Amino acid sequence: MQLSVIIVNYNVKYFLQQCLYSVEKAINHIHAEVIVVDNNSTDGSMAYLKPIFSWVKFIENTDNKGFGKANNIALQEATGKYILFLNPDTIVPEDCFEKCINFLEQHTTCGALGIKMVDGKGQFLSESKRAFPSPITSFFKLVGLASLFPKSSLFNKYALGYLDENKNHEVDVLAGAFIMTRKELIDTIHGFDEIFFMYGEDVDLSYRIQQEGYKNYYFAESSIIHFKGESTKRGSLNYVKMFYEAMSLFVTKHYKGNSASLFATTIKVAIWLRALLTLIKSFFTRLSLAIIDCLVIYVCIWVVKKIWIINVRHGAGFQQDIVATITPVYVLIFLIAAALAGMYDNLYKPVKAIAASLVAVVVVLAVYSLLPETLRFSRGVILFGGIVSGIMMILYRWILKKMDFIKETDEVKKMQQTIIVGSENDYINVTNLLQNANLKERVLGRVSIDENTAHTIGNIGNIESIIDTFQIREIIFCVSNISYKQIIEQIQTLPKHISFKFYSSASNSIISSDSKTNTGEILTTEYNYALMQPYQKRMKRFTDIVSSLILLISFPIHLIFIKKGFKAMQNAFNVLIAKNTWVGYAVDNNAIPYLKPAIITHYGFKVQTNYPISNEVLQKMDILYAKEYDWLQDVKFIIENYRGLGE
Repeated sequence: MQLSVIIVNYNVKYFLQQCLYSVEKAINHIHAEVIVVDNNSTDGSMAYLKPIFSWVKFIENTDNKGFGKANNIALQEATGKYILFLNPDTIVPEDCFEKCINFLEQHTTCGALGIKMVDGKGQFLSESKRAFPSPITSFFKLVGLASLFPKSSLFNKYALGYLDENKNHEVDVLAGAFIMTRKELIDTIHGFDEIFFMYGEDVDLSYRIQQEGYKNYYFAESSIIHFKGESTKRGSLNYVKMFYEAMSLFVTKHYKGNSASLFATTIKVAIWLRALLTLIKSFFTRLSLAIIDCLVIYVCIWVVKKIWIINVRHGAGFQQDIVATITPVYVLIFLIAAALAGMYDNLYKPVKAIAASLVAVVVVLAVYSLLPETLRFSRGVILFGGIVSGIMMILYRWILKKMDFIKETDEVKKMQQTIIVGSENDYINVTNLLQNANLKERVLGRVSIDENTAHTIGNIGNIESIIDTFQIREIIFCVSNISYKQIIEQIQTLPKHISFKFYSSASNSIISSDSKTNTGEILTTEYNYALMQPYQKRMKRFTDIVSSLILLISFPIHLIFIKKGFKAMQNAFNVLIAKNTWVGYAVDNNAIPYLKPAIITHYGFKVQTNYPISNEVLQKMDILYAKEYDWLQDVKFIIENYRGLGE
């Protein structure tokens, strides 16, 4: 066996599917095996992928063992002379593996080989080649000097920015997304150190390879796409914490004396500073509109109160300070209603602002009726203040929309001028997929991959002029009839403002990632289900939480009315901690959106019973449930099956 390709998967089944299609072509002329280790994915990865890739050896872990340990499990099964550790969110060209193996054969001192990586927009990924971390390089990276001077040998030594990315180099650190090494060597150093769970294991492995007297090389004669489809989003607080903790582990393990102490202190400072910056950025990015909404509500209620005192109460004030005591309650209720309604998903949705305002008004006025006379306030101020603030929120969002500061999600998608590069059959399939997602209208036409330009707007040879002429913003490459190598080379030469997506007819999915910091995106038939809409997903979970809390808080009462009442309380707890959901499917079907195991089905039958209808009919009913999902139906099913919640 010449090569063993090892891939660790966790909840990225569509990225892995297209990765495996590219790997299949890359091993066409190599005696190779492919081993996929699944770290207990919850997206149905194994049920989906195993029937498609019978030539792949799948290993299923019962829990998430981390990147390093999962690779080591596969390493014990691998028989190849060379080992390739490959991320599932990558695409490799057809000649990639052969070139890398030839390099290793010709350079006997090469212990491990990394490769030139680009993101989904064709931009070079600096982690393709790195130096070992040190206190000074960490400081320059932390304060931003590495970003300000990317080509500096002093300020950006960690990313080796001064080395030409288009030439081969001896380097210190290789990226875990693509490491090809020798089986004999990797066995000698006992694989990855399992104390590293997700980050830092590649740095540690690179260091130990050098300690064995071998060299690590950055290989620029081939390049791969790395989409960043990982579950932990880069730039998030969790990512910052995990990354710097991994660096701290590396320092503790390999640095001694004052150097280790200094570096450990630097790492701790880095964790806190980056965490603070991440929180501030996240706060203003995600909550900026919510903050403005709060200010608008306060101002509107204050103005309405002043007008009410002058014109209705003829100068007489209120017993309660409405702005100080009642408005915070109103704001809290409004924000909860607005968030649940998806007001902050689509930035300009007037109906959601009105709906959230009405909910807040109704709830506050309902509470008013329960208050003693001494604590009551003006219903008129709350009613008109709520209406005015709702109108003002619609107005300021409309102004921001006109000034292009905000856009509707759908509008952003529709503004993308899109072309599809591929065969006529692929073009039809892609447009159908886009049509199901309400995105077909942005497609301008097809670009052929040969000289036959009938029913097209041109061929791939003049794609740059097509981009200029039609102001193209997005290109969808169909990989069935065009080589991965050609696609990867093409995206590195086209303008930076272009977004690229990749379609495979075999998977009927489109994958993409617009930057190295953003998690990859997926468009597939699965995402045409109402159950996959953020609002419906949020409300389903909200329904589960609220109903479970009601049952648990008032459990003595339910023990009287519910059969197997204690079992119902156990079910409620499992739903509360997201181990189960109250309402779900009756049969397994990896072709529809994944749901946690259900307590009851959406058509009244209890789970794990003998149904009076066939599995085929049940699957169709499950599909209909997912396609036309409405969280209010879950509420209805829970109420109707109340007495059987403990079954």
